[in-house]
Amino acid sequence: MAGGAPGGRLHAGGGLPPLSARSREIAALVTPALVSGESAWFVGGLLRDALSGRAPDDIDVVVRGDAGRLATAVADGLDGSVFTYSERFSAFRVVTAEGHVDFASLRGETLDDDLRARDFTVNAMACDLGGEHLADPLGGADDLATRRLRLCAPDALAADPLRVLRLVRFEKALGMLPEATALDAARAAAPALASVSGERVEQELSATLALPMRVAALYGLDALGALEVVLPELTALKGCVQNPYHHLDVFDHTLEALGYLPGIVEQLGGERWLATPGAAGLAGVAPLAPLAYATLFHDLAKPNVRKVDEQGNVMFWYHDQAGTEIVATIARRLKLSRRFEHYLALLVRQHLRLGFLAREAPLSRRALARYRRDVEPFVFEAVALSLADRMATRGPKTSLTSIARHFRLARDVWGEVAKDPVPDVLDGEAVMRLLGLAEGPEVGEALAALREEVEAGDVTTGEQAEAFLRGWWARRVAGPPRGDAGA
Repeated sequence: MAGGAPGGRLHAGGGLPPLSARSREIAALVTPALVSGESAWFVGGLLRDALSGRAPDDIDVVVRGDAGRLATAVADGLDGSVFTYSERFSAFRVVTAEGHVDFASLRGETLDDDLRARDFTVNAMACDLGGEHLADPLGGADDLATRRLRLCAPDALAADPLRVLRLVRFEKALGMLPEATALDAARAAAPALASVSGERVEQELSATLALPMRVAALYGLDALGALEVVLPELTALKGCVQNPYHHLDVFDHTLEALGYLPGIVEQLGGERWLATPGAAGLAGVAPLAPLAYATLFHDLAKPNVRKVDEQGNVMFWYHDQAGTEIVATIARRLKLSRRFEHYLALLVRQHLRLGFLAREAPLSRRALARYRRDVEPFVFEAVALSLADRMATRGPKTSLTSIARHFRLARDVWGEVAKDPVPDVLDGEAVMRLLGLAEGPEVGEALAALREEVEAGDVTTGEQAEAFLRGWWARRVAGPPRGDAGA
């Protein structure tokens, strides 16, 4: 049967409201799967969020028994998938369309032992699966009411340095004030973040970037010495002075651009236009998190390529291209998917392209088609990143007129670029037959050239497509025209 915990009924005396429908659904799957001697409790964030009047994002279940078997039962019942989340703590994550559910084995002999081994008192609460009884051995409910962030034990952060990142996230997400002893412990534990697995660091960073106060959280991590451990490439931007078109060094410019991002996304039409996190290669995170990463990474190569000419002009030639190599380094360290690495590299490499389009105004359909081809399938993200970058560039040589012009350009490009997929007038096999090509990169180049013509409206039929490709291939085979011998 489901295990109970000592304490008062949740509904009495201003206790927890009834469990959410999703929590009850999970309880209904777990309860019949328990065997003799097993117990299970909801723990942590579900209780914390319910007490603070917030809708729970995700659900944690602690188990006296076989956590993996119960996680599998829930995954089967919710048509989800399950994987090992932490071998050290025998933890499993069930991923569904509605979010994820974490199952972990009880740490210690009793529920009380488990709760006291957690990070913060506001997370050290539990209730039985029926929502009848609350276990709160460390006074987490009182701390939540007084907005006080306390450690469960003096060595809580040393036991798991990832909790340093969680301290700042809870501080900003819940509007809590960490105790001085907690901040001192965080500074002491921050260097040990280097020993935490990349996957766990990424998950915590992604949760931080989902916060409305994401910029304040990053500055908070920096103040504790944690940011330089988990993202040293970002803190390396400090003190990198830019040209007079900028009012901030590269580090503060980057965080200011990140601060502009939500408003820009909203003005361009809202998050509905963002690629889903799964399509970006970072499934299970908030919609804005992938683009927030790209914004953090867009100028990472500037210190590496910075040059000052004889006149004192500061230049960052090819920092967009060099940045993709740094993205690859971070991707390996944080164990990012290849798809997300490609997403980040594309946006970093192309973050200057929209500004270059200003030189071509008024924009032709061909220029729009070429831009779309260069940044697809993340056109909206590329436009939003470019604008956030521009809005955070307000040095003494920058005019308000130039900023307004860039904003109009971004709005016009996003408004005019085709949203629907470009129709395939000819496929790859037809191109190979027409030009006598074998499968290879030349076929892709031919299709890309054809798509630009189709999107520009100059090719609409199969016959026109074939004529264009014959001419395109003939020019390619002939090569560039030769100049005079003495040129």
